[in-house]
Amino acid sequence: MDKRMELEQALDLIQDGAGVAVSGFMLMTVPRELYVGIANRFLRTGHPRGLTVMHAAGNGNNKDQGIYDMTYEGLITRYITGHFANNARMIELTNANKVASYNFPQGVIAHMYRAAAAGKPGEITRIGLHTFCDPRLEGGRMNAAAKEDLVELLNIMGEEFLLYKMPKLDIGLIRGTTADEHGNITMEEEGAPVDALDVALAVKAMGGRVIAQVKNYVAGSSIDRTQVVVPGNLVDAVVVSENPTEYHRQTPGSYYNPVLAGHYKQAGIGFASLPFNERKVIARRAAMELSPDSIVNLGIGIPEGVAAVAAEEGAGDQLTLTIESGLVGGVPTGGQDFGCAVNAWAALPMTSQFDYYNGGNLALTCLGFAEVDAAGNVNVSRFGARIAGCGGLVDISQSTPTVVFCGTMTAGGLKESIEDGRLVILEEGKKVKFKKSVEQITFSAGYSRKRGQKVLFITERCVFQVTDQGLMLTEVAPGIDIEKDILPFMEFQPVIPEKVNLMDERLFRDAPMGLNKILAEKKGD
Repeated sequence: MDKRMELEQALDLIQDGAGVAVSGFMLMTVPRELYVGIANRFLRTGHPRGLTVMHAAGNGNNKDQGIYDMTYEGLITRYITGHFANNARMIELTNANKVASYNFPQGVIAHMYRAAAAGKPGEITRIGLHTFCDPRLEGGRMNAAAKEDLVELLNIMGEEFLLYKMPKLDIGLIRGTTADEHGNITMEEEGAPVDALDVALAVKAMGGRVIAQVKNYVAGSSIDRTQVVVPGNLVDAVVVSENPTEYHRQTPGSYYNPVLAGHYKQAGIGFASLPFNERKVIARRAAMELSPDSIVNLGIGIPEGVAAVAAEEGAGDQLTLTIESGLVGGVPTGGQDFGCAVNAWAALPMTSQFDYYNGGNLALTCLGFAEVDAAGNVNVSRFGARIAGCGGLVDISQSTPTVVFCGTMTAGGLKESIEDGRLVILEEGKKVKFKKSVEQITFSAGYSRKRGQKVLFITERCVFQVTDQGLMLTEVAPGIDIEKDILPFMEFQPVIPEKVNLMDERLFRDAPMGLNKILAEKKGD
């Protein structure tokens, strides 16, 4: 029954042309020592080669660790991902058409594993309709080498759905903390279980083999069954990391922090107050869209500031934060510990978290934007040779009743100040974000209108709302002239009503704006 193998022995299970699914979010549950072993064998022998590699979340440290470690021409020939995680090698291979690249929503890929686990041909969902994932647009293809149709439009009971077809999986690469001789895997040192179980279930259902990288190897009689996340019947090989400090890190920033693993609570944890500037103005205006006792998801960057504003206003208990990795509650960590949380209530499997999102259970999501067109379509996934991927944005933005996109009006050198309650533009940004057309549709305004969502674009100088007539200018900041400070920095003419409201003057005062009162008034309504 002993399933422990040396690295090279486990790698013998991976044949040329195999379909390989890998678990992970940043470095959580990422079996990096296996990646490096695969790459070293390929560079040494030329095998395994021609692999299809599939993963849901960004996998690595957003630089040079993770899937990056095994990204070589010839080793991977087809790539299916939710996010590229700044993998410069994969982006280069994609742009050169040396790998067939597909980008699907993060939650969709997680659910594809679950569908495969139940013997289904793929995931049937509304997520991705009218975005670049829709076969009527790009079908999730990221280059000309991606010739195969992996997404199909279906009509079920008079409604449109997408079928994301599951590729054949032969190998699953997952990671846990501890294993026994039966292959039972625990995750007591992971920030979240992410999608390791779903990957294993999918691969086994398709007749494949699962290799698990762990830090510890113990006798089966010593493992508490409540700790087992992936049972041994789903695992074929266990590889114990020889260099866990390098290849078995909890996050890029932490080798192992028991607080991030949920074993301890930490007192005095909160959100640092934001400096009083244009970014805080945006976060404050977005916070006004909160409702009492909101369950929310906040994107990185300016959207994260919504939680800081709520805390500063004494309304932190009015919102519960969730993260795509599966964490609920607590204080999300950023930077090199992104994807984890301190004092979280629970750590769900990532697939279950996206069930919650897809069910429309969030009250609000605040997200960033890079390009917006006249209809309100948004691109965050591709900009010429720069490829990011959609991550969980499509899943979340298509399922949440109120969607708030946050960002400055322009970028690239923008300098502003707030003086006497008025916004002053000192130096305009060189990059226009409001474009005639977006390169790729990551968020579909038309589909959003059909679903009755409220969609706002909040900048430091104005607010737009998606309407049936197009993107409508609804609010302007004190001190801002529409003709001088807004329209010249848009490549299209927005809908401008006869009366444009002034943004709340409290946003531009370096003092509390009374968020609790705003929320109490909403509760009364």
